[in-house]
Amino acid sequence: MDKVQFQLEATLPELKDLYEKGLFTKSEINQITKKRTAFETSLVRRVTRKEDFFKYAEYEINLERLRKVRYKKLNYHLNPPPPSASSFSLPRRALYILKRATAKFPGDLATWLAYVEFASREGMRKVVGKGLNSALQHHPTSSTLYLLQTYYHLHPGSPFPRESIPSTSKLDLPSASSSTTHAPGFAIEGIDPARTTLLLGLRLLPQSRDLWREYVKLELGWVEALRRRWKLLGIKDQDQNAHSQDEDAEIDQDALRGGEGAFGLEGEEARKSILAGELVIQALSSALESIPATCASTEEEKLDGMGFRENLIQLFRSYPSPLRIKCLKVLYEDLQRICEQGDDTRMAAKARLLLLIKGLYDREYNPEDDPIPEGEFVLDGVELVEELGRIGKEIRKSIKVKGHHEEWVEVMGLWLIEQIGKLDENLELREYLFSILSSLTKPSLHPPLSLLIAHLSQLSSSPDLVIARSYATIYPSNPSIQLHRLTAEAQLSTDTKGLCKTCEEVVRAVTKSGVSEEEREDVISIWKLWIDNELQNSDGHLDERWKVILRESMKLGVHVPELHGDVLGHYIINTLKSGEDVNGILNKIKSYQPTFNTFNLVFTSLQDNNVQPDGLKKIYNAWRGVCRTPYEKAQAALAYAQVLLGIKGKGKEAYDIIEITKREVRVDEGGEKYLEAEWKALVDAEAEAEGASGGEDEEMSEE
Repeated sequence: MDKVQFQLEATLPELKDLYEKGLFTKSEINQITKKRTAFETSLVRRVTRKEDFFKYAEYEINLERLRKVRYKKLNYHLNPPPPSASSFSLPRRALYILKRATAKFPGDLATWLAYVEFASREGMRKVVGKGLNSALQHHPTSSTLYLLQTYYHLHPGSPFPRESIPSTSKLDLPSASSSTTHAPGFAIEGIDPARTTLLLGLRLLPQSRDLWREYVKLELGWVEALRRRWKLLGIKDQDQNAHSQDEDAEIDQDALRGGEGAFGLEGEEARKSILAGELVIQALSSALESIPATCASTEEEKLDGMGFRENLIQLFRSYPSPLRIKCLKVLYEDLQRICEQGDDTRMAAKARLLLLIKGLYDREYNPEDDPIPEGEFVLDGVELVEELGRIGKEIRKSIKVKGHHEEWVEVMGLWLIEQIGKLDENLELREYLFSILSSLTKPSLHPPLSLLIAHLSQLSSSPDLVIARSYATIYPSNPSIQLHRLTAEAQLSTDTKGLCKTCEEVVRAVTKSGVSEEEREDVISIWKLWIDNELQNSDGHLDERWKVILRESMKLGVHVPELHGDVLGHYIINTLKSGEDVNGILNKIKSYQPTFNTFNLVFTSLQDNNVQPDGLKKIYNAWRGVCRTPYEKAQAALAYAQVLLGIKGKGKEAYDIIEITKREVRVDEGGEKYLEAEWKALVDAEAEAEGASGGEDEEMSEE
């Protein structure tokens, strides 16, 4: 406790100053001291958590916000007093707490990020620099730290943007609720240290997509800054015509001529090479060589090799520099090599797509052009129609070639579906792209499953029955395709009896072994559709149809776990709605195989069924009979107790059920804790609801 006392005594001057200035009252000062005592005590216990440091720092940050509000309310900002003990003590104390956290948890990256982020928000530039250097000593393989240090050198007066801090930093900074509203200033003198930082990071992380992208962007930005500086100076050499014919037309001639002869012969050649983009091209080539197209994505690096190339293409298309076409040319040459090698057909298909559609997005740099959002076409009118026509001809020509790859059809089809979704207003272009897509989804081509599912998902708001039936014939046993088909049939078909027969056929086709988790949900949805249609079109033979459904679910349920239990649950729910006696229902289901989910479905729908308390107890007892674990018993008791709490005068019975179940689940400590916590939540919710209804009754009586 001596450490706690020492830390608290250090705050006495600032607390005294806050009281003397009238910013906090005496009772508030006492409350602050109590809170700090509790926080400091939590920091000296045997097992310290970083969350304790973060909560302490957040308290000090919020305290500083309150101080600033009261400072302004007392008009101190109009005639500010001289700086005193409390002027900067609260931010410094928050920073001191975070620094203690970094000393306690040096191996935790989130702690370092919270420390440097807070320092940058408070404008403590020296602290940020030292903090980043110390963090890199403990985390030399963190690409985030290299990127932050690069930003620190290039934008010295700007706080770190919130989106650059990973979500691992749990500190909620009030000043970091949003990013800066305007672009931060760019310091050209920070280029050298930023370049050194990125090159050091690339030595340790040679396959970091983020570091390579920022390095290429840094070199491109440096060249663009030099070009604009030379152009702004307007220094012209007298012998302009002798050089203008030899230069590349894509480069700014005025920038190349400016200052000619001032650096000597060799220096002038080097300057022109830099302004012509050779350094950028070299950086880009090194990046493409270090990250091959076959490079797979990881948990840390979300982009694979092809995704990295697509990201660079988007960067160059929007970057305001005359070098954009030159850089894109290097990328397209790399994509062409990938297409020619063709080792990975899917990767080659993506490269082929990027080459095919480049005319829709690429344009030369013009300072007067407005920026175009990412993914939007740069062409319009006749030019757009002609370019889309060329793309359509290439696609149709490619699928006629013998031995075309399925991956190419999938990649191209998914791109077409994405563009169709964006052209809601231009119906003619939408119809044209849809005709191209139709040529890719012909049954004779046996199109990929993912392409057909994506197309049907896009049509879900306005289903097309012809397309749904066509795709269902290609993949008759796929649950996703068949679910879309049956949904379209239910909305558009008028043959209700035929729909029931179709559902029965589809159910037998899709309920098979080897079904994935996603497909399992679709299979259960198809069964639910079959049940709903049978209920609407039973013609007085509902019991017979239920026997068929239950028999089929028990036979086919071996392929899809919980299928039979869910179907049996729907049977009980619908039979209760018809008014049949609970005893009769429970006797009927004995010949089947009820599961935990069966009765769970029943109890979740009890608000729709008028079941008497005796019937509820019988259903609950039947549910207990199929529970296999203490956790399942706890869930069943809670569901039954929740229903009882909603019935007037049944609170005592609900309490008894919970107490009995507690004794049964004591063998499982986790199950007992879960039961107690959920029961407390139920009781609190019920008490709150009664209090609200009591208040409404009082208002009604007053009226």
